[in-house]
Amino acid sequence: MSSLPFWSLSGELRELGLVVAIAIGFGFGFVLERAGFGRAQKLVGQFFGHDLTVFKVMFSAIVVAMLGAVVLGAAGILDYRALADHATSETFLWPMVAGGFVLGMGFIVSGYCPGTSYVAMASGKLDGLATVLGTIVGQLVYAGLEHQAWLARFHSSGRLGHLYLWELLHLPPRAGPAMVAVAVTATAIGCFVGAERLERALAARAPAPASPAGRPGFAVLAGMGGLALAGLAVALVPAGGSASTRAAIPISADDLARRSVEEPWRLRILDLRAVEACAARRVPGAACVPPEKLASLGLADASGALDLVLVADRSLAEVPAAAAAYPGRVLALEGGYGAFARTSVAAALAGVATAPPPSPIPAAAPAGPRKGGGGCGG
Repeated sequence: MSSLPFWSLSGELRELGLVVAIAIGFGFGFVLERAGFGRAQKLVGQFFGHDLTVFKVMFSAIVVAMLGAVVLGAAGILDYRALADHATSETFLWPMVAGGFVLGMGFIVSGYCPGTSYVAMASGKLDGLATVLGTIVGQLVYAGLEHQAWLARFHSSGRLGHLYLWELLHLPPRAGPAMVAVAVTATAIGCFVGAERLERALAARAPAPASPAGRPGFAVLAGMGGLALAGLAVALVPAGGSASTRAAIPISADDLARRSVEEPWRLRILDLRAVEACAARRVPGAACVPPEKLASLGLADASGALDLVLVADRSLAEVPAAAAAYPGRVLALEGGYGAFARTSVAAALAGVATAPPPSPIPAAAPAGPRKGGGGCGG
């Protein structure tokens, strides 16, 4: 098991985690901007072959992260298998193929991917602002369609679980990761050499450098600064006290069983029973969180996009004070876990070994497909 738990900055050390996240975000944005990723011309150049900076930078980042994970894993400092299984999405073939195709089309049309569009907007570029607004509109449209049954079925289609190259290639478990790392690194070196040659061959087709953004760019930057100041002012206004009592919305055991299977990405399930009982059997996707640990989750600061489901030994008439300020819906399992244990879903899981209880994580994250991160992941 890893000696550096990757959830350490999102549990009891949540405030420190936020500071670290802001620092990393500033550093990441600065590197992207200095690499030229705040200009659409730089990004689009890879599609024409005369400027493959994006390809080289992203491939370099992949190789560095991969080699770091393999070395730390070999030293016993990092369990990258546990990291990948719990912090990254499983492979959902058809949704990922469709998502990659749509993302690629947007990249070509706008000249930006989601992450670099924010860098461009922060640099004062109107085309970056237009791309950011487009992604926001797209997210709103998608959120309106997400509850549709056909889209929910498509979400889970082509599920292949967590795949690893060394397993697909039937390599030895111990040496397999290192062998794959060496092969990918050698491939990267070859691709870098080929990219340099392709850039030189197509250099004559490269367009002339664009002129600076000028006054429109300054207007965007000034507008962003004004919005940041307004947001800071709102954040400093006292909230006027948080809710201490709140009636729980009941959810039947059958409804919870159905939703935990059909749409787990729309739920955040917290099991408030004793850790030993939760570790033995629990609702699929539930996190074991004793009532005294609820306050450490920062539920009042969560997005509220997911339905928060509380599971106890018996029915809950009121929501615990630590969860009462959650901005989304708060549901309570009718009859407690005993009612869920009598459902067909629980019966199907009766012979399945239950994993150790997961550590509480404050940020509400869908249990289904997760969005990727990084410069072009948004």
